[in-house]
Amino acid sequence: MSEEKSPLSVKTVTATNDSIYDDIDLNDNTTAEIHYQTANDTENISPPVAIEHKQVEKQDDTIFKVNVCEFEKRGGFFDVHFVFRVETQVEGVVGFTRKRYDTWRRFNDFLVLHEKIVDKYQQKGIIIPQPPEKKVSVMAKAMLLQRARQLERFMNRLIQHPRIRADCDIRDFLTLDTELPATNPTPAFAGIKMMKAIKVCQDTFEKLMAPIGEEVDQWFEITNAMFEDFDANIRKLYSESQTLMAHRKDMAASGEKFALNLSLLAASEESMTLSLALAALTETYEKASSIWNKQSEINDARFSESIDEYISLLSSLRDVFSDRVHVWHQWKKFQRAFEEKRAKKTEIELTGNVKQDELNKLSLDILENKQKMIEFEKKFDVVSKSIQEEVERFEAGRKDDMKNMLIEYLEDMIKCHTELSKLWQQFEPYAHKIQN
Repeated sequence: MSEEKSPLSVKTVTATNDSIYDDIDLNDNTTAEIHYQTANDTENISPPVAIEHKQVEKQDDTIFKVNVCEFEKRGGFFDVHFVFRVETQVEGVVGFTRKRYDTWRRFNDFLVLHEKIVDKYQQKGIIIPQPPEKKVSVMAKAMLLQRARQLERFMNRLIQHPRIRADCDIRDFLTLDTELPATNPTPAFAGIKMMKAIKVCQDTFEKLMAPIGEEVDQWFEITNAMFEDFDANIRKLYSESQTLMAHRKDMAASGEKFALNLSLLAASEESMTLSLALAALTETYEKASSIWNKQSEINDARFSESIDEYISLLSSLRDVFSDRVHVWHQWKKFQRAFEEKRAKKTEIELTGNVKQDELNKLSLDILENKQKMIEFEKKFDVVSKSIQEEVERFEAGRKDDMKNMLIEYLEDMIKCHTELSKLWQQFEPYAHKIQN
């Protein structure tokens, strides 16, 4: 890291299990690496899994991958904020002249980028991934590490999309080695939330008052119902995964306390054989607690965050379905207006009491409404086709993502349970000595 990118004196730190959930000292200017190792590794216990994003889009000779590899605290006492280091590896993508880029971005920069992409592409029926939600205070290392992983997933989702990857805003975000134009995070974030709230109310009202009654393609109804069921099930899975993660974390903490009390008991035991057995059991529980803690981290980074990402994607999918309904209502609104104006003109002409000014105005209104009707009819067809393509792409990606996620998760869990089994095998001789 060069001094030009940061005016602060920086020292690199490695996050450990002892400090990962501690709050960050605001008086200590530090850079923290995203990939971390446990502090109490032993030769019998492999280090925790390094959380790496493996989604690399390759089409022929094209490579496009983003890593959010570390974070850093900047600013003065009244303007403390964190910036994330964004590394980009790219080959064969239009607009990118180098193979590697390295930039530092604030969290709000990601939110602003998302807002720009939504404004450009969501109305075209494209599913836009969502960044993590903004929280009032994110100071614990664990939360910053999680946010970095979520931002990495968000960026890789964006650049994987063939219609978005070459966007000028994404290119500037990844390539400009300077700070982006200053933006106020609160209005940006509040604006997104406000627009979403208004849009939800508007879409709900439109569906209740006048749903698409002339739906000729039942694919949309079937697909929407399918994703509603999928969303309900995946939310339940996420909730249970969070419960399991908390249970493993509690079990690790309880194991450490249990090991501490065992060590005190071993120190006061007069029988040498029993004292050695208790000491060995203490060591076993200390190492087992480390493994349980690692399982909790794997459960969060490998499983829960992947599931949560798909919950967000399903929310984006509902947004494009709602946009299609909104376009349909606009089409039908101008169609009704066109028919009413045309009928009124015909009625005036038949009565013979024709006022030329009124007739000219009606003719202009009829022409305007007809143009709008044709415009929204074409837009409805384009959006419908785009959504079908997006759903097909979403389904293909979902199957691969879920498969890879489950394979990695199960492999990591098997390694952890194998390590636990070895620990108890090492303790077995001490247990036999007690019996003898």
